[in-house]
Amino acid sequence: MRKTKKELKQYVDEICALARELFPGANVRVKPPYETEDADVIVELPEGWRGGIAKQRRLLWRRTWEILLDKGYDILVFIEKPNRRKVSGDGTKKAKTKAAR
Repeated sequence: MRKTKKELKQYVDEICALARELFPGANVRVKPPYETEDADVIVELPEGWRGGIAKQRRLLWRRTWEILLDKGYDILVFIEKPNRRKVSGDGTKKAKTKAAR
């Protein structure tokens, strides 16, 4: 399988759009890959989020799995709950996340 940056961007954009649809009001951003994956998508749920995330996470996982099997792109999705974010000593927010893989 031949991978291109253009095709990867297309799939990352698709995952970001799906995350925005599943989690209205969430901040969705892309980070450079940490290890061997092709891209990391971070979904920061808005303050006051009261809904569950299991069904939405499963839908994101299913689509990223399809992309991995069909095209070979490993895209990880991390979902950050607002009550799991802490402000560190330097004023930045750190979070414990769960990945959809």
